[in-house]
Amino acid sequence: MLSIGPVTSARLAEWFVRRKTLAEARARVPRPDEPAGRAFEQVRLLREVARQVAEPVELPTAGRPAAVLLSLHRDLVYWTLVARERSDGGALPDFAALWQRTPPERLQRAAGSAANLEAVERLLVGMSQPAPLETKDEDAALVRAFADALYEDLAAPRRRVVRLGAERVLRIAGAAALVAAAVLGVRALVRGPSLHATIRASSWLASCAPDPSCAALMFHTDMQNDPWVEFDLGAPKPIHKVEISNRGDCCQDRNVPTIVEISADAAHWRQIARNDQEFSSWTAKLPPNTTARFVRLRVPRHTFFGFKDVQIR
Repeated sequence: MLSIGPVTSARLAEWFVRRKTLAEARARVPRPDEPAGRAFEQVRLLREVARQVAEPVELPTAGRPAAVLLSLHRDLVYWTLVARERSDGGALPDFAALWQRTPPERLQRAAGSAANLEAVERLLVGMSQPAPLETKDEDAALVRAFADALYEDLAAPRRRVVRLGAERVLRIAGAAALVAAAVLGVRALVRGPSLHATIRASSWLASCAPDPSCAALMFHTDMQNDPWVEFDLGAPKPIHKVEISNRGDCCQDRNVPTIVEISADAAHWRQIARNDQEFSSWTAKLPPNTTARFVRLRVPRHTFFGFKDVQIR
C-alpha cells in the first residue's frame, strides 16, 4: 500500500492551504494601525485625488493643472517612501532626508534611468512649496510615472497576499471538485449504468403540464383504478435493481403500495418486488439472474400515480 510520510503530507497540505506562505506574505504588509499602514492609506488617497485632477470629468476653465499635479505627486512620493521605511512612528523626516536614505537603486528603478532620476530629484527635492505655476506638463508627467512605479513596488506585497488567497481558494475548490467527481464516478461504477427505455403509462394527467411541480415528474397518471407505468428496454436484458425517486413536493402516499413487475412480452407479468411503506426513495433489488424486456410499476388501488424518477440498472 502506498503511504504518505509526514513531510510529504505537510508539503501537500501547505500546497493547498498556503498557511505558512500566506502568514509570511501578510507579515510583510503593515497593518492599518501602524505608521507604515497609515502612510500607505494616505498614498492611496493622494493617488485618487491626483487621478481626478489628471483625468477630470469636466475640464476646469482656468488654473494650472500641471502645478497641482506636481504638488500632489510630491506628497505621494513622500508618503510612499515613509510607508516603505516602516518607521516606529517617531518624528517624520523632511523630504530631502527621506530621499537621501532611500536606496538609490530603488529610486533609479522607479525612474527608469539615471537621467530621469536626476530630473525627478531636481523637481521634487529642490522644489519650493507650493509648486511653481510655470510647471510644465512633461515635468508633471515624469513625476507621475515615477510615483506610480514607486507605488507598484510598495503595493507588491499586498497583491501577493491577495493572489495567494485566490490561489488557495482555487486549489481547495479544485481538490473538492476532483473528490466529488471521484465519488460520483465510484458511485456510478457501483450502481452500474441506467438502461435506456421507452415509457408508456396507463393514463396521463392533462392538467399536469401547466403545474411546474407536476411537470417536473417523470410521469403522472390520472385518478384511476390500478394505475401503472411501463418501461420497454427494447430487448430482454439482465436487470439487477430498480431505483425509484418519489415526488418531493407532496402526495407520496398516493404511490403506496408500489409493485414492481417484469415481463418478456408485456402480456404475462411476474411480481418481483413490493413496497407497502411511504418512501422518498426506494431501491427494489431483484433476484440474481433476472432478465426481462419490460418493467412495470403499479399501484393496486384507486389513486393518482407519479414518480420523479425511475432508473433501471
